[in-house]
Amino acid sequence: MSTELRILHLEDNDNDALLIEATLDRNHFACHIDRVETRDAFVAALDRGGYDLILSDFSLPTFNGLAALDLARIKRPDVPFLFVSGTIGEDTAIDALKSGATDYILKQRLARLAPAVHRALVDATERAALRRAEEAMIQSESKYRHLFECLSEAALLTDIRNGRVIDTNRQAEILFARPRSEIVGSNIERLLASGTLTEFRRHFTSDSTSDERVIFEGEIPSVDSQAVPVSISATPIVLYGRRLVLGLYRDITDRKRAEAEIERLQGELARRQG
Repeated sequence: MSTELRILHLEDNDNDALLIEATLDRNHFACHIDRVETRDAFVAALDRGGYDLILSDFSLPTFNGLAALDLARIKRPDVPFLFVSGTIGEDTAIDALKSGATDYILKQRLARLAPAVHRALVDATERAALRRAEEAMIQSESKYRHLFECLSEAALLTDIRNGRVIDTNRQAEILFARPRSEIVGSNIERLLASGTLTEFRRHFTSDSTSDERVIFEGEIPSVDSQAVPVSISATPIVLYGRRLVLGLYRDITDRKRAEAEIERLQGELARRQG
């Protein structure tokens, strides 16, 4: 982690400002410090941005640290904010921390300053990395949802361990003739005919480690108790540390009828030729 820092310092006492700068320099922080003393100057500096750290006294003649903290939380919420003051009581310090301050250091105990700054910068780096990861996950989930809903086949995302359906799409609502609310959370055994369920479980068990796609034909029950023939393409995947099966189900009723008609015609032709 770089220790070259741009610091915004709200401080009206020249000697205290020099002492704080010397403390940071002595602890190998190469700092560019913009010191301000008034609310207007503080707001202007926040608007410019580019700071790695904000240090603030608690009491100033025309401004105060809590008001500065409120402004910083609004304008630069990701920048660590540390109070460095000689006039902050314990109760006030606790309130400041609850309001979003990263830490507070008494001017009489500046030995704590360097460790507090280091810890604040590490925490800020970790929060930024976590936020980027969360944003990437949200974008990934958004893309996944878009693709999932655009599939032409009915899709069921099933937890291998317990057989529970954890996600589905609009095409599944049509094929299974059930609303999404009834599909998600139900067990796969409620959605597949007995023989098809047996075939499904033959390929996908809780201790299975195969990642091969399996294609087979089966049946699903319909609302009128007539089985609907389906082609099933099922692929094991690992998502968020869980072993799942993404199953794509296509209604092949028309194909089966066509095959049956061809078989009937072939049988009829064979009889006539015999």
